[in-house]
Amino acid sequence: MFLNNNEPRSATTDIMPVSQFFFDNLARYGEAPAAIEGELQVSYQQLQVRCAEFSQQLNQINKQTNSPQKQLIFLKAHNNIATLVAYLTTLQNRHAVLLLDPDIDQSKLDKLIASYQPNLLIDSQTIEQCHSKPLVLESKLALLLSTSGSTGSAKQVCLSADNVQANALSIVEYLPLLASDKTITTLPFYYSYGLSVLNSHLLVGACIVFNQHSLVSREFWQLFKQHNINSFAGVPQSYEMLLRLRFERMDLPSLRYFTQAGGKLAADKIQPLARYANANDKQFFVMYGQTEATARMAYLKSELCETKPHAIGQAIPGGQFSLHDEHGELITQPEESGELIYRGTNIMLGYANCLSDLTEFTPLNELATGDIAYRDSEGDYVICGRIKRFIKLFGLRINLDEVETLLANKGLECYCLGDDTKLLVALTNDVVAQQHIDINELKMWLSRELQINHNVINIKPVAQLPLTNNGKKDYPAVLTMLDD
Repeated sequence: MFLNNNEPRSATTDIMPVSQFFFDNLARYGEAPAAIEGELQVSYQQLQVRCAEFSQQLNQINKQTNSPQKQLIFLKAHNNIATLVAYLTTLQNRHAVLLLDPDIDQSKLDKLIASYQPNLLIDSQTIEQCHSKPLVLESKLALLLSTSGSTGSAKQVCLSADNVQANALSIVEYLPLLASDKTITTLPFYYSYGLSVLNSHLLVGACIVFNQHSLVSREFWQLFKQHNINSFAGVPQSYEMLLRLRFERMDLPSLRYFTQAGGKLAADKIQPLARYANANDKQFFVMYGQTEATARMAYLKSELCETKPHAIGQAIPGGQFSLHDEHGELITQPEESGELIYRGTNIMLGYANCLSDLTEFTPLNELATGDIAYRDSEGDYVICGRIKRFIKLFGLRINLDEVETLLANKGLECYCLGDDTKLLVALTNDVVAQQHIDINELKMWLSRELQINHNVINIKPVAQLPLTNNGKKDYPAVLTMLDD
């Protein structure tokens, strides 16, 4: 029996049981709209039909070449319905799919193919068979995502269908997602955050509007209003741009909630967004996660975003945090910092760098996030740095994130890198020119602030501060610029 599509459906109404994966029974939501792309709209019933037809194409190729039952498939992940069909079909058929940036450089793609030897390469509706040899793949392996914004990297996070399902269920539990909702794509399909938005909406029978326009373009907001969008997601840079465009003055009656993840958004950016949400009967959620945890690990309740803009909140439903000191001992006192450790059923199977790594995985009981955090007196967690973002100069342990914050408080956006011999600071040429910065004076000031010798500080203007495809700070790229 299908739900009446003229009535709002709640997120908790008629969701698939936990024993069943959201991608296995798409037709259960009947004629409810599943996805929209331009003039094309497909219902959940039609989406399942398209998956069945695509499955027949895969099976036909397999029969002709006597291909193995479980295959490794590379999928160029466009933000469109064709990619959605291919993605869901691979999951339904229990293949393993590696999602690629559709604009990946051919040389990088060739290297990935050499490393993993996929059976098939899919680009929208085009299927290219690479070979028909059987591959030894872990039976639980369902999804491979790049560990960074550059999918040219061979290192992949390997996830099971259970990981994907568990994370989607958690997201649906803490976000006010309704089955009658429409969301709009603002992030890459191949990015874990963007993918988690798709998965959670498919789980409850909500609708996805595929968009090809920039979040700050007129076309995007025309599409937003045309379809009465109820939610959208953004990374820090998304909201920084929106605030410059005075997002908080926009009249968006259909918008109920919006989310931020993909890196730390500055407190002075979170607060105006929270005030806008509170003043307009909307909700704003700040979230924290890593691809290794299938995207989400924590969320800050909407009502706390204005008063606790530095916090990531608490673990998602089904997850658990703990803090450990440098000796591995459990930290139980509030306000004491240590490495943040996560436990939950959404933790990855493991990492892979090549085909042989996909054969078998050792179960992981916990995920060491690499982030330094503390828990406040109310149980909310605050990230205060990264273990790998520390250097030691003259016996002093220096948190590179804190140095960036120190300079940001002077109005200087920068990237800080280094090792135990030097501190590197990259500023843009525009900032140096506009603020009439004297590099030597800034170096001496930083020397005094950090209590280190100025000779180990190297401040260099660069053309731009590069970002990865996922909108995160691209430290390797700026390091190359500094070395030139």
